[in-house]
Amino acid sequence: MSDAPAPSPEKKRAFDTYELLVTSTEEITPKNRHIRFDLQGGKTLHFKAGQFAQIFVPHDGKIRRTSYSIASSPQHTDYFELCVTLVDGGVSSTFLHKLRPGDKVQAMAPLGTFTLKDETRDMVFISTGSGVAPFRSMIQDQLAKGTRKNLYLIYGHRYEPDLLYRAEWEATMKSHSNFKVLFTLSRDTAWKGERGYVQEKIEKFVPGVKEKNYFICGLNNMITAVNDRLLSLGVPKEQIHFERYD
Repeated sequence: MSDAPAPSPEKKRAFDTYELLVTSTEEITPKNRHIRFDLQGGKTLHFKAGQFAQIFVPHDGKIRRTSYSIASSPQHTDYFELCVTLVDGGVSSTFLHKLRPGDKVQAMAPLGTFTLKDETRDMVFISTGSGVAPFRSMIQDQLAKGTRKNLYLIYGHRYEPDLLYRAEWEATMKSHSNFKVLFTLSRDTAWKGERGYVQEKIEKFVPGVKEKNYFICGLNNMITAVNDRLLSLGVPKEQIHFERYD
């Protein structure tokens, strides 16, 4: 998610600020790091799957707050995890990619309303790139709760090495019969799996399209394309939910 300006005084809300300790950081694709932050001072963080945190990033003697979807399950309250994509020239992503275990940062959380408000239907998660991060939180949470609903993930990227958490998704599919994942790549000519854009895969992958709840996360153009496709398939707009990344 992109840098977010500080709220104006008249709109300021009381969110908690946390001291965080970096306990692990792992390169999971050439441009993505998975970072775990442990809460300090005996604090716990209670959040809903799909919410995000704002990391305080020092820059030019000031602090900028940058938003990232929480990529871990809310079942864990003593830490949370982020998936950070390195942006060329990006101040915040460069700062976070340089963090190492033992480093400390501050953050504000939880924030956002992109959460599962209706768990009575099967759920379809559609994302590209790092837009899969909040879905990792949502899917892990649902499976930990023992949901009997079917969970579908349609995840698109350009090239195979950039797929985030691929081995994890495949292992989850083997261990939970109600979870299914489809990867689709738009530019990798060597890829043997599905090719094309995520909106093109909905009818093929999801049975009973009109009966599901849909959650979409990624860049604006993708969200618009998926939303338009769902509406054209007769999915009621109240069953479509999305979070835009800048």
